[in-house]
Amino acid sequence: MDIFLGTCKTLIEKDNLEGLQEFYSESAHENYAWEYVYQKLYLHACLKKKHRIVEWLNQMFEQFDPIQKIALRQMFSYGRYLKTIS
Repeated sequence: MDIFLGTCKTLIEKDNLEGLQEFYSESAHENYAWEYVYQKLYLHACLKKKHRIVEWLNQMFEQFDPIQKIALRQMFSYGRYLKTIS
């Protein structure tokens, strides 16, 4: 999973939304802790101020089940904070 996260973070830093979407699609069948992956990638995109990627991740949030959404929702306020700091 570390290689997956590292690759995704590199794509986020390069603001390569299309590459990130393609890489995600190729890896969607993997047995990762997707809530953990989502949290790490969402906060990284917020920290790097990659608004298009954050919007895409916001859309992906709707694919989680209600329990997963409850577990993840606290990170959105922190993500908004990260996008505002310099």
